[in-house]
Amino acid sequence: MRKIKGFYYVIKEDAKNLSKENIFECKLRGSLKVKNSKLNCIIGDVVEFDEDEKVITKIFERKNYLHRPLLSNIDFIGILFAIENPKFDFINFQKMLLNSNYQNIPCILILSKIDLVSKDELNQFLEEFLKIFGNTVRVFPISIKGNFGIKELKDYIKRKSIVISGPSGAGKSSLINSLMGEELLATNDVSQKTKKGRHTTTESRFFMTDEHSYIIDTPGFSTLDFPRLKSKKELELLFPEFLEFLKNCKFRDCIHTNEPNCAIKENVQNHKIHKKRYDFYLYSLKNIKIK
Repeated sequence: MRKIKGFYYVIKEDAKNLSKENIFECKLRGSLKVKNSKLNCIIGDVVEFDEDEKVITKIFERKNYLHRPLLSNIDFIGILFAIENPKFDFINFQKMLLNSNYQNIPCILILSKIDLVSKDELNQFLEEFLKIFGNTVRVFPISIKGNFGIKELKDYIKRKSIVISGPSGAGKSSLINSLMGEELLATNDVSQKTKKGRHTTTESRFFMTDEHSYIIDTPGFSTLDFPRLKSKKELELLFPEFLEFLKNCKFRDCIHTNEPNCAIKENVQNHKIHKKRYDFYLYSLKNIKIK
């Protein structure tokens, strides 16, 4: 659940909370170490350990892992963005969505600070979001100050492992404090000068809201890198709304830019694919890095 300078903090499988008696400070058995590898043992790994010697003796196969931040065995990613202060950033949200799709991890949008807008403004945002993304991303509107939407979110993440990630200032620390029912993390406000959040999380932290219910808080970010792909053609697979139309393109190597008889461009024109998603696809195509 945590790693600090060669020490690994392990929680017992039958633990009902993160009290000291359930957490063990361990070293990693030498045979499990690969020189200079950050992947030796990472937060989220299921491990076997010797309780007496305080040594991790086995690391079980991971069902998935995130590259940034480095975490494993995630059920889904909670992408946390404020609707205002700072204003919702569609480009950065889609970058996070792209990375989530690349690593084949489901995600939800946790839309915070809805108390800063009117009901009409919130409904307008949700309608636009639905038009752009369809039913591919579930949205949880919340207000920490108004204690709105917190119970629904807590119920949804029960018996799951969720990463909460998003830009600085979106309210990750406040949300985790609210889900945990106590002030565990320091919070900070958005800078009025830059309109960006100040970083309060400096490392990935592991929390337990209920038995087998885990939250991982990650450092905030201002920008996010694109995933590194094997080819430009691979990018189309990270847009779920493209998948059903790909077989209808005339050319197998179509990347949906200037090619004739392109099914993706045709379905953008007939509004089956939202133009904002296609525009982001073109933006991504220009900025992705090829391995």
